[in-house]
Amino acid sequence: MGLGSKLGIISLSGASSFVNTYSFDFDGTDDYIDCGNNASLQITGALTLSAWVKMSSTSGQSQDCIISKDNGNTQRSFSLWGKTSFSIGPAGYVWNGATYYEVQATTNIEDDNWHHVMLVYVPSTSLSIYIDGNLNNTNTTSIPSSINNANQNINIGRFGGGTFQLTGNIDEVAIWNSDQSSIASAIGSSPVDLSSYSPISWWRMGDAATFGGGNWVLTDQGSGGNNGRSVNMIDSSRSTDVPS
Repeated sequence: MGLGSKLGIISLSGASSFVNTYSFDFDGTDDYIDCGNNASLQITGALTLSAWVKMSSTSGQSQDCIISKDNGNTQRSFSLWGKTSFSIGPAGYVWNGATYYEVQATTNIEDDNWHHVMLVYVPSTSLSIYIDGNLNNTNTTSIPSSINNANQNINIGRFGGGTFQLTGNIDEVAIWNSDQSSIASAIGSSPVDLSSYSPISWWRMGDAATFGGGNWVLTDQGSGGNNGRSVNMIDSSRSTDVPS
């Protein structure tokens, strides 16, 4: 997609301009954002995960996790990755019992450019992954009717258990408890105001964030009120490098 580091401004149907000013830069070592495990995030039915990511072409990491609700052991629900050791590009996983179901993209996004990645789980039907607003791959084989309610906090920028930290930037992360495949193209070409799409949680990352006491607090712009809190991130972790 080849998107640069500049101010993103989108106007929707004559509405006031939406301005995207900041992302967060993750160091690939110990940075992450903890978004808790509020009841609204304990999703077992239809699910959509959405994020903008910019990953380094020279990081050398084999796996980078964007968002997870999974401890990598016995408490496993879902995760969205920028890259895994099994796939050249983004991948998504959901768990039912001790069985996982996956969809792997066929496009490498470790190219120092911004990309939108979206995972959609439709119970008993499909698990799909979208890149930059376009359907990249779908798994329809034996898709479960529900996913686990793992007793784990939502983490942005790493996998559960403190592993597979992402190296790069993450922006505009959102979660729905519904199938949002119909808006993939609308939200995947450029960052937009998600308010009218009613996400459960929408973390604008550097925007709507405040720094104090050594931590960033990310105000949830969705309906769930699930504010995120940074761990091991400093004042300068907020970056003006944003998708446009």
